[in-house]
Amino acid sequence: MRYDLVSLGEPLLRLSPPGCGQLRRAASLDLFVVGSQLNVAANLARLGKQAAFVTKLPDNPLGLLALDACRSYGLDVSHVRLVPGTRIGVTYVEFSAVPRAPLVVYDRAGSAASTIAAADFDWDKLTVEAAYAYTDGIFPGLSASCAEAAHAFFTAARGRGCTTCFDVNYREHLWAPAEARAVWAGLLPQVTMLATSRDVTELVFGRGGSDEDLLRWYQDAFGCRVVCLTRRRMLGLRAGACEATALADGHIWHGKRREFDVVDRYGTGDAWFAGFLYGCMHLDVESALSFANALCALAHTMPGDVAHVTTEEVRRVMEGDVDLRVRR
Repeated sequence: MRYDLVSLGEPLLRLSPPGCGQLRRAASLDLFVVGSQLNVAANLARLGKQAAFVTKLPDNPLGLLALDACRSYGLDVSHVRLVPGTRIGVTYVEFSAVPRAPLVVYDRAGSAASTIAAADFDWDKLTVEAAYAYTDGIFPGLSASCAEAAHAFFTAARGRGCTTCFDVNYREHLWAPAEARAVWAGLLPQVTMLATSRDVTELVFGRGGSDEDLLRWYQDAFGCRVVCLTRRRMLGLRAGACEATALADGHIWHGKRREFDVVDRYGTGDAWFAGFLYGCMHLDVESALSFANALCALAHTMPGDVAHVTTEEVRRVMEGDVDLRVRR
């Protein structure tokens, strides 16, 4: 295989006032190139896997900035299309401290990536040399054409024998729960490996019950071979823990719970999915969940949406070998 993973999605510029500054008073902004689908591919590439990112970017300096950032993460960007006269989406993030809530403001309408259509790429060629194909619940919410592109991407990937992967992310600024449910219901039967959360499942699908009930409902309703339920339990804004459960091969598996301090919580769910994919390539399901929890915990401790760590660093956390003494 040429690629361990091909991911389809939208890159964004993430702009934040330094520290816990307010957007309304910002004199400068820190910049990261992010995006949920990009983050998964980038995290996997940082772990040494061959990952390609498929998108459209504006043919201007901001598009080139994003393209260079993707290259710096180790991604293959040979399938990225630069389109004149378009724009890149922006997400403004305001960090905070208790009792002030964090704030996110999106400015992504009409982005180059939101114009991606089913006819824009040769999906068969993209997926013929890939082991895994990934997108998530955000991408089809960008536009009707993106929803059609996601379906074409997964159809080609399934036809080529790829493991199709989907994270049931939901963004209320893009669409209402009923709209998301209608589109996702057409995509999920194409999905081999799925990750979701209780909050999104209750909001979009109206499903409740135990963790096992939710896992089995996704498998029964859509035929997904592997279904993961992730949980992040926060203690205020500065500490928390991640847990995950999976249904695979008829069994329920649990990963080791991992606690963390928070430097930057954005993109950490994407780090979890990348960690689970890496684990599935090398480990059993239970160990893959533990590897994913460890990577997710580490991702909370560094700025930006991508965790720049080695597999050995993740394994040490996974195995509980955490030494917080200063290394000199």
